[in-house]
Amino acid sequence: MSARGLGWVALLAAALSLTAACAQEAPSHARGLIDLRVPRSFPRMIVPEDNPTTRQGVALGRQLYYDRRLDPRGARACADCHLQNRGFSNPMVRGVIPHVNLAWSYYFLWDGHFEGGLEEAMRMEVEIFFGTDVNRLREPDLEEMFLAAFGTREITTRRAAYALAQFQRTMISQDSRFDRYVDGDAAAINESERRGMQIFYSERGECFHCHATRLFTDNRFHNIGLDRQVAGTGRGAITHDPQDDGRFKTPTLRNVDRTGPYMHDDRFATLEQVVDFYSEGLVFSDTIDSLMPNVSGGGMRLDPQERADLVAFLRTLTDETFLNNPDLGPPRR
Repeated sequence: MSARGLGWVALLAAALSLTAACAQEAPSHARGLIDLRVPRSFPRMIVPEDNPTTRQGVALGRQLYYDRRLDPRGARACADCHLQNRGFSNPMVRGVIPHVNLAWSYYFLWDGHFEGGLEEAMRMEVEIFFGTDVNRLREPDLEEMFLAAFGTREITTRRAAYALAQFQRTMISQDSRFDRYVDGDAAAINESERRGMQIFYSERGECFHCHATRLFTDNRFHNIGLDRQVAGTGRGAITHDPQDDGRFKTPTLRNVDRTGPYMHDDRFATLEQVVDFYSEGLVFSDTIDSLMPNVSGGGMRLDPQERADLVAFLRTLTDETFLNNPDLGPPRR
């Protein structure tokens, strides 16, 4: 999801009107409810009462996610910027945040200039990012899918967004080698990966504070010491609070081996470069997060083996089941 070039003021104003509209209309159709099977170790997923997750709604959302008719010019679909085999990111599109486990997000995009649940986020995507013309969606195949999902053939941007939100809730990454190790499979990770895990969860590494819980993100904003001059950047550009300057949203580390390049500005091409930065590249600024380790010394100061071990651990977060799940891929024609 990339909204570069859009004015944040316009986005926030639109968000207020969209949030109000979302509270006014409840879907008339709720057949085929889906059990999302959220792992017990994950935080509770909150599903709004006016948009229960159904087979029909998910099917429509999946179709729209891959359908270029969502774009007035027919030039792009959500899936063009979010490739499944890249963890629903895209190395060729600047600033893309992976579409994974977004059901637990309340702030969207790197600077969080949009707040709300998935329904509101998808309305922003449909109505502002794409500027969808619903007349392009009024074709027999989609009309039948809207009928199945919502009880009538009426096509609105709100219904399209709600269907997309339902599909997004099924995009749960939960079956990496790390998960299997934590759930009792001692052979799921090797010795080097275990050493890297110890660094990740140590007070020396401090990684686990921001990349928290089994989601591997706290969904908050941090200045991690990328730049010395941070005035007016990151979250501060939205809140106008100098204490937020240089703070960007913590991305999930799930499937991180597939979601490069890294950081909000794509400055690092590889995980090795990321670990090198945390090891010796931190720079001080007034709003740098107090959790950042050894700022005066540039970072963790890991030796070459420790760096290799930490990278090895990060690669255990790759979820091949998620990356190859046919139910998340393009719908069959």
